[in-house]
Amino acid sequence: MSRYAFLRSPLWIAGIVIALVTVLAFVNLGLWQLRRLDERSATNAAIEERSAVDPARLGVVIATHGTDPEALVHRRVLVSGEYDREGEVMVVGTTLNGRSGHDVITPLAFDGGVVAVNRGWVPIDTEGPPAAGAEPPVGTVEVAGVLLDTETTGSLGTTGPDGEYDQIGRIDLAVLSGQWGESLLPMYLLLEKQAPAGGDLPHPRAAPEPSQGPHLAYAIQWFIFAAIVAIGFPVLAYRAGR
Repeated sequence: MSRYAFLRSPLWIAGIVIALVTVLAFVNLGLWQLRRLDERSATNAAIEERSAVDPARLGVVIATHGTDPEALVHRRVLVSGEYDREGEVMVVGTTLNGRSGHDVITPLAFDGGVVAVNRGWVPIDTEGPPAAGAEPPVGTVEVAGVLLDTETTGSLGTTGPDGEYDQIGRIDLAVLSGQWGESLLPMYLLLEKQAPAGGDLPHPRAAPEPSQGPHLAYAIQWFIFAAIVAIGFPVLAYRAGR
């Protein structure tokens, strides 16, 4: 009788099937992560290409591409308009260089509508909005920055007595359009430069750097899991046969 005849038993047949299914599942998960990596690489290439283009007037960009965020995010633009101090909100619980604070988001009215401007970071003890000691300039300003997509994950916060948000957990433009009006663009502007410049606060934030994300590490992890099962099960069967 063969040493490995026990492999024909129902228990071992079930084990073989489970091992094969597990290996196939882990390999497919690894391949899926590699596909995600390819998608991320393509997105990063598009971001770098857009970021390298010289800034254009926001009105011209909208006239050319419309207001579809997929066509506009990560483009550098210039826009002239006036800040609405009373409409300002603060994104609470943000950090800069390890320090806790808030991001200041102020609506800017321009000839094409309203754009939310992330003017930068202020320390956590800053009162507002409007952010005390970090008020926006009065009158017409020229803002240069990069367009970024709305945020949809994370806590939203609670409304004030008037039913509107003064402090918010994320830059959710669908929510802010309810208090700033339907002319609000579906992407916000991360301020890089402004004229007149204003005071030392808020501290402008750097544009986010493209990242490959954890997809390659996850893919390697799934392939290692597949190898462990693919090698480990035959070793187990060999030892059982002995």
